[in-house]
Amino acid sequence: MRTNAWQGPPTDILGHPAPIEQFVVRTGDTVVALQHALAFREGCCFTLQVAVRRGSWDETAWKGLTDRYSTRGFPPEPTDADLKFGVRFPDGSSATTVGDAFHRWANPAERPEAPRLVDAGGGFSSDDRYYQSDQRLWLWPLPPPAPFEFVIEWRKRDIDATSTPLDGSAIVRAAERARPYWS
Repeated sequence: MRTNAWQGPPTDILGHPAPIEQFVVRTGDTVVALQHALAFREGCCFTLQVAVRRGSWDETAWKGLTDRYSTRGFPPEPTDADLKFGVRFPDGSSATTVGDAFHRWANPAERPEAPRLVDAGGGFSSDDRYYQSDQRLWLWPLPPPAPFEFVIEWRKRDIDATSTPLDGSAIVRAAERARPYWS
């Protein structure tokens, strides 16, 4: 089933990867890394890896963190302290995963204002010492063929807004190589 381009990656196209392989954050107990962007003609899907070591967190604090992110990688109603992602383009436009009313829209066929950055699924594992997740974020439309910023903030982990420059032209070139499953 084909979704609208702003809702998520297409289900009938083989996207083409644009390697990124950058740490966005790396502290003594938290890592957020961008692995690659899977590019399509109408947008791209970022693949992120998040890892957290428990360290000195007590049982209640640790369980609060792991339980909050155990459903889909993002809490259903983010607080100011939760993990947030965003992009910022050279023209000043931006998108974040915070405050996205996408899942609550009465009419998802209505075209939203661009750009959009939305949760596109993922998986996680955790135990009493370690949490790890693989997360995907859908960016619609494709970024401009110029440098832009990928931004994260996670106040619960003492991480202020931190940006990483990305090469929009590499993602746009990769999108040209995306191929439909069927002719």
